[in-house]
Amino acid sequence: MNRASKIAAAWSELAADQLAEQVRLMVKARDAGARAVWGAVAADQVLVARVRGALSALKAEFRGHRDEVMWLLWINQAQQHLVADTAPAPAPAEDVVEDAVEVVEVVDVPAQEPVAAARAVRDVPVMVFQEPLSQ
Repeated sequence: MNRASKIAAAWSELAADQLAEQVRLMVKARDAGARAVWGAVAADQVLVARVRGALSALKAEFRGHRDEVMWLLWINQAQQHLVADTAPAPAPAEDVVEDAVEVVEVVDVPAQEPVAAARAVRDVPVMVFQEPLSQ
C-alpha cells in the first residue's frame, strides 16, 4: 500500500470537519503527491462523494474572499482529478463501428421531397456556440 492509498484509507475514517481540513491542505499542496492522493480517493466512490462535499464547502467558504479566484482554480483542478480518474475508458472506435454495423437493418422508406428544398433561405447565417475546453 503506497502513501496515497494510506492517506485515502485514513480519510475514510475521519469525521466531516476533519476531512474538510485535510482536503483543504491537499488542495493547497497541488503537487504530484496530491495528484496521487486524488487518484487513490477516486477508487472509493463513498470517499469520492464525501470529498466532493468537502470541496463544495471549501468553495463556499472562499466565496467573496480576496483569494477566491486562486482557490476556485485549485478546487476545480482537484474536482477534475476526481472525475478524470473515475471516468471509464472509451471503447476503441473499431469495436463501436462493428457493433453499429451489426445492429442496422434495412427498412423501406417512402419517397419524400428533398429536405433542403423545404428549408427557407435565411439572411442571417447560423451560429454555433460551444463551451470552451477545460484543462
